[in-house]
Amino acid sequence: MRRLATAGLPAVSFLLICIFYAGSQTRAAAAVFRDRAAFEAAAQNLRTLDFENQKPGHLPSVAEIDGIRFQNFFGFSNLFRNPQTGNILLEAAGLPEISRLTIFLPPGTTAVGCDQFSRPMEARTSTGESVTMTPSDTSNFVGFVSDVPIASLVLTLDFPEPAPNVLMDNLTYGQRRAGNEPPRPLLLADAATGRAAAFDSVALTSEPFGVATPRTRNLSDDGLTRVTLLVVGVRLDAPGEAAFVRASAVDAQQRVFDLPVEAVGGAKNPSWLAQVTVRLPAALAGAGDVTVSVNVRDAQSNGVTLRVD
Repeated sequence: MRRLATAGLPAVSFLLICIFYAGSQTRAAAAVFRDRAAFEAAAQNLRTLDFENQKPGHLPSVAEIDGIRFQNFFGFSNLFRNPQTGNILLEAAGLPEISRLTIFLPPGTTAVGCDQFSRPMEARTSTGESVTMTPSDTSNFVGFVSDVPIASLVLTLDFPEPAPNVLMDNLTYGQRRAGNEPPRPLLLADAATGRAAAFDSVALTSEPFGVATPRTRNLSDDGLTRVTLLVVGVRLDAPGEAAFVRASAVDAQQRVFDLPVEAVGGAKNPSWLAQVTVRLPAALAGAGDVTVSVNVRDAQSNGVTLRVD
């Protein structure tokens, strides 16, 4: 992930463009919720963006808040304080014929919902599920839980004329709950190359990684390289989380190498991004391309490829 590595972390705008989780985007079986409590019971690892820490004012047609991209295809958006409730809301103005706001969700999102105050308005996911909210609705909430990743949520309407502006609050996103299973960690990869989104934890350089690095670079006694992997879908910002995280690499001969986990944590912006820093063992020297994965509380991630010289 070359540009990310040279720019440091976070490089949010580039991150949104270049990372992905390689999963199916076919139409899925998704549950639709009009009750927030029921939605939250069917999901886990939820985060809510309520705009309260945002400064009211105009936004460009494409805006990023906490690493989430909001795209208004037909005009500018606006953050304003509702005089009745005191809450800060997001308004997306449209043309007289149509309004449409597309929200591009973090990789691996399988649950999303929001409070929507314009009527009528259609909420539609990239997986094909939709709800048309009408003036007679008794609930302002609409949510979806899917068994495959939801890349985007679209709030739109092309009737009546003039079409009402999109008016929303409390965007909530996370992963679906499947029984008692913990959320699955997802390692990020560069969309252009399909290779791991990873960097030297001290030099902030990308692959290939040498197993041994000069002591002046990694400030350790053993001279071994530490590599930071980017992860979504799990929370790793609580004290002691490193004890529940394991990592491994598999080489071309299918030999498995443990990668000792030395640090985990969450990023401040975007808040949905986590980091796992591992030590490359000396036995991995010259391995070439290896497939790296992590395990968090017995939930196994996908595998991503990186090169070790």
